[in-house]
Amino acid sequence: MDSTARLAFATVLACSLAAGAHGGFPSQNISLLSHVPFGDFASNPSGANDCWGYVSASGREYALIGLRASMGVVEVTDPANPVIIGEVPHISCTWSDMKLLGDYCYVVNDCSGGFDVVDLSDVDNGNITHLGQVTVGGVSKSHNVAIDTDSGFLYLCGSNLAGGRLVACDLSNPVGPTIAGEVASDQGAYVHDAQVVTYTSGPYAGLQIAFCANGGVGLDIYDVTDKSDMFRLSRTAYEDLTYAHQCWLSEDRQFLYLNDELDGIDETVIFNVSDLSAPYVVNTYTSAVEAYDHNLYVHDGYVYEAQYRAGVRVFCAEDPTNPVQVGWFDTHPDSDAGGFDGVWSVYPYFPSGILIASDMSDGLFVLDVTDALDAGSVVMDYPGGRPPLIDPQGGTTMAVNVLGSCGGAGVPGTGLLHYDDGQGFASLPMQELSDNVYEAVFPAVTCGADVAYYVSAQTSDGETVTDPVGAPLTTFVGTAAVSQTIAFEDDFETDQGWVPVNLGATAGDFERGVPIDDPNWPFDPATDGDGSGQCWLTGNQPGDSDVDDGAVRLVTPEFDLSAGTIGLSYEYFLRLTAPNGFDGIRVEASSSGDAGPWIELARHVLDGGLSWHHREFSPGQIQAAGLALTASFKLRFTVPDGDPPSIVEAGLDGFRLLELQCESVPGDVDGDGIVGINDFLAVLGSWGACPGPCPPSCPADLDDDCEVGINDFLIVLGNWTS
Repeated sequence: MDSTARLAFATVLACSLAAGAHGGFPSQNISLLSHVPFGDFASNPSGANDCWGYVSASGREYALIGLRASMGVVEVTDPANPVIIGEVPHISCTWSDMKLLGDYCYVVNDCSGGFDVVDLSDVDNGNITHLGQVTVGGVSKSHNVAIDTDSGFLYLCGSNLAGGRLVACDLSNPVGPTIAGEVASDQGAYVHDAQVVTYTSGPYAGLQIAFCANGGVGLDIYDVTDKSDMFRLSRTAYEDLTYAHQCWLSEDRQFLYLNDELDGIDETVIFNVSDLSAPYVVNTYTSAVEAYDHNLYVHDGYVYEAQYRAGVRVFCAEDPTNPVQVGWFDTHPDSDAGGFDGVWSVYPYFPSGILIASDMSDGLFVLDVTDALDAGSVVMDYPGGRPPLIDPQGGTTMAVNVLGSCGGAGVPGTGLLHYDDGQGFASLPMQELSDNVYEAVFPAVTCGADVAYYVSAQTSDGETVTDPVGAPLTTFVGTAAVSQTIAFEDDFETDQGWVPVNLGATAGDFERGVPIDDPNWPFDPATDGDGSGQCWLTGNQPGDSDVDDGAVRLVTPEFDLSAGTIGLSYEYFLRLTAPNGFDGIRVEASSSGDAGPWIELARHVLDGGLSWHHREFSPGQIQAAGLALTASFKLRFTVPDGDPPSIVEAGLDGFRLLELQCESVPGDVDGDGIVGINDFLAVLGSWGACPGPCPPSCPADLDDDCEVGINDFLIVLGNWTS
């Protein structure tokens, strides 16, 4: 998914406080109540990880924070004056997690020593009792832990047992857990994190269900009711799947929110899980920052999310398929870029309503989210979609609805379209069709240009809101053309002049053929990328055949892009066991053939799972990289395996040159640049009154009379071309 598609459902802030700083930390609608830095803890740790919360029988509230070699316990009953009660030591480890069953806290780590049991029942008197380490069944480490508080079972996630698959522990004796069962190898995969619940109503009443973020395979859902026979109900991947990190259910258990830690984007995926055997993606949401999304939890209709360097983000989930950002607090003000520091996790379940957050490099934060929960918002909706192509001659229309959300409202008549075709942003009023229902009309733009655009409106509080969030730094993008046709296509079924080159690698040369798909080597694709059969793959041989100790390269023949309106696309496959920013696929191009210079056009450095991925470049994007569109245009795809070596498998398929058409052809309903049978059928299939508001008309309404009829039929016949 490209940057514009990732932002298709971006939310818009409104009715909020102006962004400010609390204690030196930038924020919006979230206030700092207190901060406990590492120096305040007796162990003076160098880092933090997860956090959770505990409420004693008296109602006093305690924050539990994972420190590098201990779990800190901090009373936050008076959130402005936190009191450190003590620390419970454990094996030093970067990764630690904790969950509760009653008064007992279970602390796991991903290094060694088993997991720890801590009794918090007398914490009001300052007493924290470490009951010892559990090594039952030979467990020495576990990346994460989940507890179903209804059934009383604990689940190890990513432990040294069962290949990291889900392992159930019986907590009938809370100080002496026992192994109750594990997911079989033919049913499961390494579990990075999970939420396990007992259904008490509906079609799944009585069943215990585990929702698992399973790394490179996506979302797995298991029936874990019978611990001797825990089995998978479904496995669901999603676009841009890299590493499914953590997930949490909506409170009605109809939807699930999942964050992907290694996809390189701030995008949380929303699944409909009403049918556990057939979940599906319904949407994504974003904060419109570069930081990666991390742990999230849902409480009272709001999603609370840790987003590493972008800090804490709060979303109103009044519409659970389209959460709206209503507040944020940035504990890492120096940068919102992608990276692995900043906020690790949050905990929103204290009865007092405070929120705590654990920052990897700055300790515990206690936050007031009252204003965020009271903030209203508006979101922009596009009932006809957003145009991927914008007519260079002007007149392309886009319907825009300004919708109130979480108590917010837009001011009628304030909608604006902002656009830039390379000459700087200009703004045009949108035509208001009814209250907060607009039509944006694009003016004439330069053919072949990438047109950046966004929309804005005002709220009842006088705030100007934009979609996407962060505009004009973040925008939607359309291409100035009336249609796009395939000027050249190579599905690699025949040799069209691509040249494989070895750059010192001891294995993994590019080979053209049908993927081997060795079941004993789970790093190769099962099929090619475009369905034709063959593709280019590194080391397309049975067994361990990835790129080793060097690099391999695939060089294209020369292409003629001198028309200035030709872009390109390709499908790529990439498996990386240890993403490091170096290994992957480097895409370079030259405007002067082999003579160079070679300029980087793209770099794919994140593991893509077992799926093929699409990448497309418009003429404007190619030129923006510093390349001229010439008759001697070449590309090369380089796949390195650096030091330390890791598994690197790559593939290419479905290469296309895409030519933009700058003038419309009367009767071309399907936008392929010609008038033919498909346009004839489109008119017949749309016969009758156009649905929705008019304008805009439907595509088959060629004479713009808001109906598809005989006149449109005659336009097609009169302009028929072969």
